[in-house]
Amino acid sequence: MPWRRPRLPAITASLIALGLLASLTIAPATAASVYTKDVYFEAGYERQVDSRTCTAASTAMILNFVARRDLKLDQLAILRYAQPRDALVDSQQRGTDPLGWSKALTYYSPKAGKGTIKYRWEAYTSEYAALKRAAKQLASMGRASGLLVQNGKHAMVMTGFEASRNPLEGEFQLLAVWVSDPLGSKHRRYIPSESPLNKYLELDATSEYDKAWYGKYVIVAPYT
Repeated sequence: MPWRRPRLPAITASLIALGLLASLTIAPATAASVYTKDVYFEAGYERQVDSRTCTAASTAMILNFVARRDLKLDQLAILRYAQPRDALVDSQQRGTDPLGWSKALTYYSPKAGKGTIKYRWEAYTSEYAALKRAAKQLASMGRASGLLVQNGKHAMVMTGFEASRNPLEGEFQLLAVWVSDPLGSKHRRYIPSESPLNKYLELDATSEYDKAWYGKYVIVAPYT
């Protein structure tokens, strides 16, 4: 007589079916999610016009990213505005400092067509804390922040980040940042511990500001 497959008891068949259904429904729920936000676009990138204008080029970049177009801002005019308003000793003027940079960003921000956007310098004792602050402001305001790099000798722009969750929904782990360098790569990804942000070690400003910045991780961030 022909061989027939033995019949499984109804309860066994049901358990197998339930197990298969569970395997199909549980797997997607365990997949990790990453929150990302990045305001970079290629036409908004700005290359500095000379060795003094890294902050001015970064200012132009940040505002281009707000306007979503190239505003064609004059870097030398931005620098001329910043220098009388910074804390650098006039006899040693080269570029500008975090104070001058923040004032220039605030002053020129209406050019982006979104009203006045206030910026200020902020100093942190850890690189990670500074980058998390820039990420949170980007998530809440949609505005990039400036980074003081090369121990305060150069400026770059943090345009985006990747995180374990939306920073506006609670505590988050910062996984990566995206940075635009006015004298280098247009758009580069870094893990936080390898970002170009490092300790500010310049001592060419007034003693009040030297004390506030020295040995700290300094950013120029939007705020409300």
